[in-house]
Amino acid sequence: MRASTLRLLNGQVMKAPNSKHRTLTLALIAVLTFIISTPMVLVHPVVAQTDQPTEYYDKCFAWDYEGRHWTWNLSIPKVLYEAYKEIPVYTRTRNGPAGYGFLTTTEDYYMKALAEKLNDSANQMEYGSYDKVSFVLAFVQSLPYTSDNVTTGFDEYPRFPIETLVDDGGDCEDTSILFATITLIMGYGTVYINPPEHYAVGILRNGLHGTSWEYPQGSNKTYYYCETTGDGFKIGQLPDEFTGQNAYIYPIDQSTQFVPAVTVTPLEATPTEAPVTGSSTPTPTANIDNTSPTVTDPNIQQVRPLSVNLIGQNPLLFILIATAIVVSFGLAIWSVRRRPKQDAVDLSSTQTNDESKGTENADKFCIYCGGNNKGYAVFCEKCGKQIG
Repeated sequence: MRASTLRLLNGQVMKAPNSKHRTLTLALIAVLTFIISTPMVLVHPVVAQTDQPTEYYDKCFAWDYEGRHWTWNLSIPKVLYEAYKEIPVYTRTRNGPAGYGFLTTTEDYYMKALAEKLNDSANQMEYGSYDKVSFVLAFVQSLPYTSDNVTTGFDEYPRFPIETLVDDGGDCEDTSILFATITLIMGYGTVYINPPEHYAVGILRNGLHGTSWEYPQGSNKTYYYCETTGDGFKIGQLPDEFTGQNAYIYPIDQSTQFVPAVTVTPLEATPTEAPVTGSSTPTPTANIDNTSPTVTDPNIQQVRPLSVNLIGQNPLLFILIATAIVVSFGLAIWSVRRRPKQDAVDLSSTQTNDESKGTENADKFCIYCGGNNKGYAVFCEKCGKQIG
């Protein structure tokens, strides 16, 4: 019985579907996959478009310098901000404070235009190089100080300059990177200065008063300390808590900077100067109640449904796909109805053959001597007497 059962199972396993039918089914699946996927790929770029391709963050900045009040309205492209925002925190911090050249985006077209506008405004005021740098420093110092762990959830999250502008400020390294980017674009020698638990900028100058470092040693190049957080700090003025402390100086390798593949609209607005009235603390002209400016959320229109475009723009292609799907279902139903009949015949045939073989191979016992004989034996192989 065991041998017969084993042969029966082998008969079932060895039974394979018709090879021609399998080849036809696979070919049909490949054709359907190609037909269905091709229009989706071709139509998708059209569907993804919106009626408002360019969106902006509208920002308002205000600061004081030398008895004058300045305001500046900027429209920062959302797509540019998101290109920087996508860079993971690990990539930003993998080389530590010495690697912030990666975030110093002097090749960014928008940052170049921003620095040019600041420089033009300074030229109109007939500022010299000292006042130009101080003018930019006052602009950066006007941004609010925000802690990384509060605004991002990370202990250390250095921002790109565009992020600092859109996010309404940042901590010491964020404003330092913004200030360094602008001054480098304007053509001034700039390095990063890293006192204990702090980050600042050094500007290459001669003959000034205040805190400075010669870098590299013996080069006769003097970099004066610039504090980018807090209002009113002058070039060379070091906060009291860092007096007597050592600091690291890091050159800025602009060749390592991240350059997003984004094209943006040039800046049109320029800083506007007006006499200071009242408090010396600058406030945005758009906010009469002295509240901080807010970011206007971009207006994103809904994307049109894929089905509308697919049917409306490609009616013949849609009919072809529908026909292919119907044919596929028809073949599948035909295959399901046809296969069980073949299996029933084959299984029945296998069982009959196995049973007949089992009958032929049954042992014969000799009633005279008790010996075992093959099923087809007529005489006992042991005693020679007739047994069947």
